[in-house]
Amino acid sequence: MFNLNDYFEEALALLDRESLCYRDRLDLGGHIVDLATHSPVLRAQFLPALAHLASESGSDADLTILYADSSGTTSPLKAPPMDLFNGQGYAATIDQNDVQIFYQPWLRQVFLYSRLRRIGLYWVINPEEVPWWEMTFSFRIIFHWWSRDQDLQLMHAGAISADGKHGWLIPGPSGSGKSTSCLQLLLSGRYYLGDDYVILRTKPPFKVHSLYQSAKINHDNFDERFTDLHSQLRNPQSYQDQKAILHIGEHYPDRLLKSADLVGILVPRIASPSVAQSTASAVSAAQALMSIAPTTLHHLPHHRAEAFSKISTVVNAVPCYQWLLGSDKHLLTESFGRVTSDEGRKNA
Repeated sequence: MFNLNDYFEEALALLDRESLCYRDRLDLGGHIVDLATHSPVLRAQFLPALAHLASESGSDADLTILYADSSGTTSPLKAPPMDLFNGQGYAATIDQNDVQIFYQPWLRQVFLYSRLRRIGLYWVINPEEVPWWEMTFSFRIIFHWWSRDQDLQLMHAGAISADGKHGWLIPGPSGSGKSTSCLQLLLSGRYYLGDDYVILRTKPPFKVHSLYQSAKINHDNFDERFTDLHSQLRNPQSYQDQKAILHIGEHYPDRLLKSADLVGILVPRIASPSVAQSTASAVSAAQALMSIAPTTLHHLPHHRAEAFSKISTVVNAVPCYQWLLGSDKHLLTESFGRVTSDEGRKNA
């Protein structure tokens, strides 16, 4: 019989924090996160997406994440029984009220989190086996677990600010146009908080916090719209097999925003290729919720009821629009300006 609490204790003993010599501290919207590892390779893989949140705060940590590979542990961490987990890495038959686990056997990496201790653990057999996408949203599942007991919710969404104070959430599944829109708006002079995952404060005052500085664009879209950014790619040799990855803080530090007041939601939808103009039209909270919640809940299968409740609270509190994205990038920027100027005046 697999005991998750015992498994967590075994993993925690292997990741003895006293031996984890590489330490980093982050400030995520006023919440302090400590990271520790023994591996310079893992640190070089996971830290860059989070580097813009670096902090020297002397406050106690709200969350601690310990991460390691087999080269720095006294013995390999035994894999949990693979038949307990579905394709999303979720184990519905295990009691996860305190300790939670995410495991996809074919990736040979394990995520664990204790709600009582606010400690997250990550273990992988070999750093070379870390999937490229994990390095663009480092410790995503651990941040989701941790947010359960905070007035926060990790969202599968981007966020942009027109003025550096008021933020707009741009949610949607892969292929909806959110990443392309966020990068295009950044290049037009707007402020970037994220294009794939951000953190929402889910009680007033509602806020959106940047989590990752890594922008990701499908290679064909990148080659069509952003070829002049090729010199900024983190992965110029492999972006056509992965996605085009850029770290915004490295090239646009003055436009990488850490937090903003949430004033509205734009739900993107790509128009037919013949439509050049981008337009935004108001939608009800119920309509917006049905477009927003499923993609986040699909990507983050744990404690879905609590996550849905938090998302619903936010969606019902701010203006929501459907944003039909036309093919002309300059008209897209103009349509964003029209919506944000109207709402900006209301929130001035």
